[in-house]
Amino acid sequence: MVSGVTRRAALTGLGTAAAMAAFSVSATRGAGATRVVSLELQLTETLVALGAPPIAAADNALYRRLVGRPELPASVEDLGPIQQPNLEFLTYLKPDLIVLPPWEIGGSRRALARVAPIEAIGDLSARPPIERLNETTRRLGVLVGRDGDAEALVANAAAEIDALRTGAATRPTFLCRLMENGRHVAIFGGRSVVGAVAERLGMPNAWTGRQSAFGTAVAAIEDLARVPDARLVHFHRGAETDRALARLARSPLWAALPMVRMGRTHAMPVVHPNGGLASAIRAAAQLATLPHDGPPRG
Repeated sequence: MVSGVTRRAALTGLGTAAAMAAFSVSATRGAGATRVVSLELQLTETLVALGAPPIAAADNALYRRLVGRPELPASVEDLGPIQQPNLEFLTYLKPDLIVLPPWEIGGSRRALARVAPIEAIGDLSARPPIERLNETTRRLGVLVGRDGDAEALVANAAAEIDALRTGAATRPTFLCRLMENGRHVAIFGGRSVVGAVAERLGMPNAWTGRQSAFGTAVAAIEDLARVPDARLVHFHRGAETDRALARLARSPLWAALPMVRMGRTHAMPVVHPNGGLASAIRAAAQLATLPHDGPPRG
Protein backbone atom coordinates (compact mmCIF):
# COMPACT_ATOMS: atom_id res chain seq x y z
CA MET A 1 0.00 0.00 0.00
CA VAL A 2 1.13 3.54 -0.59
CA SER A 3 -0.46 5.09 2.50
CA GLY A 4 1.98 5.56 5.33
CA VAL A 5 5.01 4.99 3.08
CA THR A 6 6.70 8.27 3.97
CA ARG A 7 6.41 7.67 7.70
CA ARG A 8 7.49 4.08 7.41
CA ALA A 9 10.41 4.78 5.09
CA ALA A 10 11.77 7.16 7.71
CA LEU A 11 11.93 4.20 10.08
CA THR A 12 13.80 1.93 7.71
CA GLY A 13 16.73 1.81 10.11
CA LEU A 14 14.63 -0.25 12.48
CA GLY A 15 15.03 -3.12 10.04
CA THR A 16 18.57 -3.81 11.24
CA ALA A 17 19.65 -6.72 13.37
CA ALA A 18 20.36 -4.38 16.28
CA ALA A 19 16.84 -2.99 16.25
CA MET A 20 15.40 -6.47 16.01
CA ALA A 21 17.36 -7.50 19.08
CA ALA A 22 16.21 -4.43 20.98
CA PHE A 23 12.51 -4.97 20.37
CA SER A 24 12.18 -8.77 20.20
CA VAL A 25 11.67 -11.52 22.71
CA SER A 26 13.80 -14.62 22.34
CA ALA A 27 12.77 -17.51 20.14
CA THR A 28 12.62 -19.77 23.17
CA ARG A 29 10.24 -17.49 25.02
CA GLY A 30 7.83 -17.27 22.08
CA ALA A 31 8.08 -20.90 20.88
CA GLY A 32 4.76 -22.68 20.77
CA ALA A 33 2.73 -19.54 21.48
CA THR A 34 -0.98 -20.20 21.10
CA ARG A 35 -2.57 -16.84 21.93
CA VAL A 36 -0.86 -14.68 19.35
CA VAL A 37 -1.91 -11.19 18.30
CA SER A 38 -0.81 -9.78 14.94
CA LEU A 39 -0.55 -6.08 14.19
CA GLU A 40 0.35 -6.31 10.50
CA LEU A 41 -1.45 -7.77 7.47
CA GLN A 42 1.45 -9.81 6.11
CA LEU A 43 2.04 -11.42 9.49
CA THR A 44 -1.67 -12.11 9.92
CA GLU A 45 -1.82 -13.74 6.50
CA THR A 46 1.19 -15.90 7.23
CA LEU A 47 -0.17 -17.08 10.57
CA VAL A 48 -3.45 -18.07 8.91
CA ALA A 49 -1.57 -19.85 6.11
CA LEU A 50 0.41 -21.79 8.73
CA GLY A 51 -2.80 -23.01 10.33
CA ALA A 52 -2.17 -20.93 13.45
CA PRO A 53 -4.43 -17.89 13.08
CA PRO A 54 -4.03 -15.13 15.67
CA ILE A 55 -6.65 -14.68 18.36
CA ALA A 56 -6.85 -11.03 17.32
CA ALA A 57 -5.42 -8.82 14.60
CA ALA A 58 -5.38 -5.22 13.50
CA ASP A 59 -7.52 -3.99 10.62
CA ASN A 60 -9.50 -7.11 9.85
CA ALA A 61 -11.70 -5.25 7.37
CA LEU A 62 -8.64 -4.22 5.37
CA TYR A 63 -7.36 -7.80 5.48
CA ARG A 64 -10.61 -9.11 4.02
CA ARG A 65 -10.57 -6.44 1.28
CA LEU A 66 -6.88 -6.48 0.38
CA VAL A 67 -5.75 -10.03 1.21
CA GLY A 68 -8.93 -12.08 1.22
CA ARG A 69 -7.28 -15.48 0.99
CA PRO A 70 -6.35 -17.35 3.07
CA GLU A 71 -9.68 -16.43 4.63
CA LEU A 72 -9.49 -14.80 8.03
CA PRO A 73 -11.45 -16.94 10.51
CA ALA A 74 -14.46 -15.28 12.10
CA SER A 75 -12.95 -16.10 15.50
CA VAL A 76 -10.14 -13.56 14.97
CA GLU A 77 -11.02 -10.45 16.97
CA ASP A 78 -10.53 -7.02 15.38
CA LEU A 79 -8.25 -4.63 17.28
CA GLY A 80 -8.97 -1.64 15.06
CA PRO A 81 -6.49 0.34 12.92
CA ILE A 82 -2.95 -0.97 12.63
CA GLN A 83 -1.45 2.31 13.87
CA GLN A 84 -3.84 2.56 16.85
CA PRO A 85 -4.80 -0.88 18.16
CA ASN A 86 -7.32 -1.02 20.99
CA LEU A 87 -4.98 -1.49 23.95
CA GLU A 88 -7.79 -1.95 26.45
CA PHE A 89 -9.29 -4.80 24.45
CA LEU A 90 -5.82 -6.20 23.82
CA THR A 91 -5.18 -6.33 27.58
CA TYR A 92 -8.53 -8.07 28.10
CA LEU A 93 -7.57 -10.79 25.58
CA LYS A 94 -4.42 -11.73 27.55
CA PRO A 95 -2.26 -12.79 24.59
CA ASP A 96 1.00 -14.61 25.19
CA LEU A 97 2.74 -12.97 22.21
CA ILE A 98 2.32 -9.87 20.01
CA VAL A 99 3.91 -9.91 16.55
CA LEU A 100 4.44 -6.82 14.44
CA PRO A 101 7.08 -5.34 12.12
CA PRO A 102 9.74 -3.12 13.69
CA TRP A 103 8.61 -0.04 11.74
CA GLU A 104 5.16 -0.21 13.37
CA ILE A 105 6.41 -0.23 16.96
CA GLY A 106 6.94 3.52 17.37
CA GLY A 107 5.80 5.08 20.61
CA SER A 108 3.46 2.20 21.47
CA ARG A 109 6.28 -0.22 22.31
CA ARG A 110 6.14 0.29 26.09
CA ALA A 111 2.35 0.08 26.21
CA LEU A 112 2.35 -3.12 24.15
CA ALA A 113 5.15 -4.64 26.22
CA ARG A 114 3.03 -4.25 29.33
CA VAL A 115 0.41 -6.48 27.73
CA ALA A 116 2.57 -9.33 26.39
CA PRO A 117 6.02 -10.12 25.01
CA ILE A 118 6.68 -8.46 21.64
CA GLU A 119 8.30 -10.08 18.63
CA ALA A 120 9.34 -7.66 15.88
CA ILE A 121 9.54 -9.55 12.60
CA GLY A 122 10.74 -8.34 9.22
CA ASP A 123 13.15 -5.80 7.86
CA LEU A 124 13.48 -3.37 4.98
CA SER A 125 16.96 -4.36 3.86
CA ALA A 126 18.05 -4.48 0.23
CA ARG A 127 17.77 -8.27 0.17
CA PRO A 128 15.33 -9.77 -2.36
CA PRO A 129 11.75 -9.40 -1.05
CA ILE A 130 10.98 -13.12 -1.42
CA GLU A 131 14.06 -13.98 0.62
CA ARG A 132 12.89 -11.65 3.39
CA LEU A 133 9.38 -13.10 3.16
CA ASN A 134 10.73 -16.65 3.49
CA GLU A 135 12.62 -15.60 6.61
CA THR A 136 9.47 -14.04 8.09
CA THR A 137 7.52 -17.24 7.40
CA ARG A 138 10.13 -19.42 9.06
CA ARG A 139 10.36 -17.11 12.07
CA LEU A 140 6.62 -17.20 12.63
CA GLY A 141 6.70 -20.96 12.21
CA VAL A 142 9.21 -21.23 15.05
CA LEU A 143 7.20 -18.93 17.30
CA VAL A 144 3.93 -20.82 16.95
CA GLY A 145 5.46 -24.31 16.83
CA ARG A 146 4.76 -24.76 13.10
CA ASP A 147 8.32 -25.11 11.79
CA GLY A 148 7.42 -27.92 9.40
CA ASP A 149 4.41 -26.06 8.01
CA ALA A 150 6.57 -22.98 7.46
CA GLU A 151 9.17 -24.95 5.50
CA ALA A 152 6.43 -26.56 3.44
CA LEU A 153 4.90 -23.16 2.65
CA VAL A 154 8.27 -21.75 1.58
CA ALA A 155 8.99 -24.77 -0.64
CA ASN A 156 5.50 -24.78 -2.14
CA ALA A 157 5.63 -21.08 -2.99
CA ALA A 158 8.98 -21.47 -4.75
CA ALA A 159 7.79 -24.50 -6.70
CA GLU A 160 4.48 -22.94 -7.76
CA ILE A 161 6.02 -19.66 -8.89
CA ASP A 162 8.81 -21.41 -10.79
CA ALA A 163 6.27 -23.70 -12.50
CA LEU A 164 4.44 -20.62 -13.82
CA ARG A 165 7.50 -19.12 -15.52
CA THR A 166 6.88 -20.83 -18.86
CA GLY A 167 3.44 -19.28 -19.24
CA ALA A 168 4.32 -15.72 -18.29
CA ALA A 169 4.84 -12.81 -20.66
CA THR A 170 8.28 -11.23 -20.98
CA ARG A 171 7.17 -7.74 -22.00
CA PRO A 172 8.23 -4.97 -19.56
CA THR A 173 5.31 -4.36 -17.23
CA PHE A 174 4.15 -1.52 -15.02
CA LEU A 175 2.42 -3.00 -11.95
CA CYS A 176 0.21 -0.41 -10.36
CA ARG A 177 -2.95 0.83 -8.72
CA LEU A 178 -4.84 3.53 -10.57
CA MET A 179 -5.41 6.61 -8.45
CA GLU A 180 -8.78 8.30 -8.44
CA ASN A 181 -7.47 11.70 -9.50
CA GLY A 182 -6.84 10.32 -13.00
CA ARG A 183 -3.37 11.89 -13.07
CA HIS A 184 -1.25 9.44 -11.11
CA VAL A 185 -0.69 5.75 -10.50
CA ALA A 186 0.76 3.97 -7.48
CA ILE A 187 3.61 1.88 -8.87
CA PHE A 188 4.95 -1.35 -7.38
CA GLY A 189 8.63 -1.76 -8.15
CA GLY A 190 11.05 -4.61 -7.73
CA ARG A 191 11.35 -4.10 -3.98
CA SER A 192 7.68 -4.96 -3.47
CA VAL A 193 6.64 -8.59 -3.13
CA VAL A 194 4.42 -8.49 -6.21
CA GLY A 195 7.20 -6.81 -8.19
CA ALA A 196 9.66 -9.47 -7.10
CA VAL A 197 7.19 -12.19 -8.09
CA ALA A 198 6.80 -10.68 -11.56
CA GLU A 199 10.56 -10.59 -12.04
CA ARG A 200 10.87 -14.20 -10.89
CA LEU A 201 8.38 -15.08 -13.62
CA GLY A 202 10.72 -13.45 -16.12
CA MET A 203 8.58 -10.32 -16.46
CA PRO A 204 10.81 -7.20 -16.33
CA ASN A 205 9.52 -4.35 -14.19
CA ALA A 206 9.09 -1.33 -16.44
CA TRP A 207 9.54 1.05 -13.50
CA THR A 208 13.19 2.02 -13.08
CA GLY A 209 12.68 5.19 -11.06
CA ARG A 210 12.89 5.70 -7.34
CA GLN A 211 10.88 3.49 -5.03
CA SER A 212 10.38 3.41 -1.29
CA ALA A 213 11.73 0.74 1.04
CA PHE A 214 8.40 -1.01 0.44
CA GLY A 215 8.88 -0.94 -3.33
CA THR A 216 6.26 1.73 -3.99
CA ALA A 217 6.30 4.99 -5.91
CA VAL A 218 3.79 7.50 -7.22
CA ALA A 219 4.13 8.24 -10.93
CA ALA A 220 2.40 10.74 -13.17
CA ILE A 221 0.53 9.34 -16.14
CA GLU A 222 3.03 10.92 -18.53
CA ASP A 223 5.87 9.04 -16.79
CA LEU A 224 4.50 5.80 -18.25
CA ALA A 225 5.33 7.01 -21.75
CA ARG A 226 9.05 6.61 -21.01
CA VAL A 227 8.76 2.88 -21.79
CA PRO A 228 6.68 2.81 -24.98
CA ASP A 229 6.88 -0.98 -25.40
CA ALA A 230 5.61 -1.65 -21.89
CA ARG A 231 2.20 -2.84 -20.83
CA LEU A 232 0.27 -1.85 -17.72
CA VAL A 233 -1.29 -4.24 -15.21
CA HIS A 234 -3.40 -2.67 -12.49
CA PHE A 235 -5.20 -4.07 -9.47
CA HIS A 236 -8.92 -3.52 -9.80
CA ARG A 237 -10.24 -2.22 -6.48
CA GLY A 238 -13.91 -1.97 -7.34
CA ALA A 239 -15.61 1.43 -7.24
CA GLU A 240 -12.31 3.20 -6.58
CA THR A 241 -10.85 1.83 -9.82
CA ASP A 242 -14.05 2.51 -11.75
CA ARG A 243 -13.84 6.17 -10.75
CA ALA A 244 -10.19 6.30 -11.80
CA LEU A 245 -10.97 4.74 -15.18
CA ALA A 246 -13.80 7.21 -15.74
CA ARG A 247 -11.39 10.11 -15.22
CA LEU A 248 -8.69 8.50 -17.37
CA ALA A 249 -11.17 8.04 -20.21
CA ARG A 250 -11.32 11.85 -20.44
CA SER A 251 -7.53 12.29 -20.29
CA PRO A 252 -5.64 13.08 -23.54
CA LEU A 253 -2.40 12.01 -21.85
CA TRP A 254 -3.83 8.58 -21.04
CA ALA A 255 -5.28 8.14 -24.53
CA ALA A 256 -1.90 8.99 -26.08
CA LEU A 257 0.04 6.32 -24.20
CA PRO A 258 1.21 3.52 -26.56
CA MET A 259 0.07 0.87 -24.08
CA VAL A 260 -3.42 2.34 -24.13
CA ARG A 261 -3.59 2.80 -27.89
CA MET A 262 -2.36 -0.76 -28.46
CA GLY A 263 -4.66 -2.35 -25.88
CA ARG A 264 -1.85 -3.37 -23.55
CA THR A 265 -3.60 -2.47 -20.28
CA HIS A 266 -5.03 -5.20 -18.08
CA ALA A 267 -7.03 -5.28 -14.85
CA MET A 268 -6.16 -7.93 -12.29
CA PRO A 269 -8.00 -8.96 -9.10
CA VAL A 270 -6.62 -7.32 -5.99
CA VAL A 271 -3.57 -8.92 -4.38
CA HIS A 272 -1.78 -7.40 -1.40
CA PRO A 273 1.38 -6.02 -3.08
CA ASN A 274 3.42 -6.80 0.03
CA GLY A 275 1.47 -9.76 1.34
CA GLY A 276 2.68 -13.16 2.47
CA LEU A 277 3.64 -16.22 0.45
CA ALA A 278 0.01 -17.13 -0.19
CA SER A 279 -0.48 -13.70 -1.80
CA ALA A 280 2.75 -14.17 -3.75
CA ILE A 281 1.49 -17.46 -5.20
CA ARG A 282 -1.85 -15.91 -6.15
CA ALA A 283 -0.13 -12.92 -7.78
CA ALA A 284 2.09 -15.25 -9.80
CA ALA A 285 -0.89 -17.28 -11.00
CA GLN A 286 -2.78 -14.16 -12.06
CA LEU A 287 0.20 -12.57 -13.80
CA ALA A 288 1.06 -15.77 -15.66
CA THR A 289 -2.41 -16.04 -17.18
CA LEU A 290 -2.59 -12.48 -18.54
CA PRO A 291 -2.35 -12.00 -22.33
CA HIS A 292 1.18 -11.71 -23.67
CA ASP A 293 0.37 -8.74 -25.95
CA GLY A 294 2.86 -10.01 -28.51
CA PRO A 295 6.67 -9.66 -28.39
CA PRO A 296 8.21 -6.32 -27.43
CA ARG A 297 9.32 -4.28 -30.44
CA GLY A 298 13.06 -4.13 -30.98
